Amino acid sequence: MNIVLADHHEQPRLALDTLLKEYAELDSIEEAVDAHGLLKLVEKNSVRLVLIDAELPGCPILDLISHIDSLEPRPYICIMSSDNTTSRLLLNAGADIFISKVDDPAWLVEKLEDVIYQSRKLKGGCG
Repeated sequence: MNIVLADHHEQPRLALDTLLKEYAELDSIEEAVDAHGLLKLVEKNSVRLVLIDAELPGCPILDLISHIDSLEPRPYICIMSSDNTTSRLLLNAGADIFISKVDDPAWLVEKLEDVIYQSRKLKGGCG
């Protein structure tokens, strides 16, 4: 599974990169620091999951979600933020999941396992 991790803050990117690399099922983790870099990676690669900071510079988050939502194949869209008040708005805009940056990392791991499981089911593999 190919993942793009998009956050303009280095610390969360490094922490998530370390956490995600523990998964043998991941083929690659690419990183972006702005919307332009994210879209470039998503459009040129076969990405299954994008983890996006809700305050990613370069494009309003709702426009970014809409653009990614229209891609084929469409990646699973995970929005991350410290501000839980926008979660419903982001989910209604097309995000598949909202993760609070203050949540326990184990919750992200659990949700990632769900995505990997769903990805295997779509490919007809064993889970």
